[in-house]
Amino acid sequence: MNFETFIFHLLPLYGLIALGYMVGKTQDLDVKPIATLMLYAVLPVVMFGATATMDFTVEYFLPPFIIASICIIASCTVYFGSGQVWGRDDKRHNLLGMLGVSANATYFGLPVAMAVAGDEWLSVYMVMCLPLFILDCTLSYYFAARGDFTVRESLERVAKLPIIYGAILGGIVNIFGFELSDSLFEYWTRFTGTMVVLGMIMIGAALAQMDRLRFDWSFFTGVAILRYLIWPILGMTWVFIDLNILHMLPATVHTLIILICACPLAANNVAYAAKLDLYPALTAMMVMITTCIAIAFIPLMLWLQTLLF
Repeated sequence: MNFETFIFHLLPLYGLIALGYMVGKTQDLDVKPIATLMLYAVLPVVMFGATATMDFTVEYFLPPFIIASICIIASCTVYFGSGQVWGRDDKRHNLLGMLGVSANATYFGLPVAMAVAGDEWLSVYMVMCLPLFILDCTLSYYFAARGDFTVRESLERVAKLPIIYGAILGGIVNIFGFELSDSLFEYWTRFTGTMVVLGMIMIGAALAQMDRLRFDWSFFTGVAILRYLIWPILGMTWVFIDLNILHMLPATVHTLIILICACPLAANNVAYAAKLDLYPALTAMMVMITTCIAIAFIPLMLWLQTLLF
């Protein structure tokens, strides 16, 4: 894919962010109902269709575990590292740990993934994103709240995620050999498009709700190390391991791993930071900056993959 085609697929996402920002500034738009609708209605259906239509082979069980390992290693590294630099009493290290857990690989990354890999890889890509949802509502919250809840409470949070049951139900349908009818498949693709549109509008609306955006160079340095060094290096390392040792994954999955590692900060972090009163304005600024940088960073990472591997 040439750069012009890539930009053609990416620019509408920024248009949706701008649309959400304008609506959020001119209307009394509450982001919480949109987030609730996404979590309890749209995402479970998308994940159901992904697992129901995916070919369950051994090679496709590994990628979700790869993504989960990257999330955990990256977030733990910046959480404990920034705690040493800024001090444990500085809550910015809690925020950085929270930001390190996930990436905006669904709302932002999905259209890019389909442009790069093709629609036939949609199911595989969504299953690869499943660990992001699980860790985003557990480990992310753990870092943000400084571990104020137990392992049991963390598991209870996972058990309340509708997306988990959507994935399980889709897996059952797949295992028993049931195929989605043409009408159900069509509605699944519509739900997938809805997820992207509402997700990007939600980013813009959340940014519009911030009264004041504060810039912090020290914190931005931590975010840059996290998003532009740690995540990409971990992704490239896994691709190297598979190419030279495991020999399990097709080249397209390698590309999807690199893409997820190049995505900007997750949009949900803005809502988490606001709820916990953990530098919400700074969080919104970092989400916005990494989303803007992604237009250049994603093609750079995909080019490096072709150059190195």
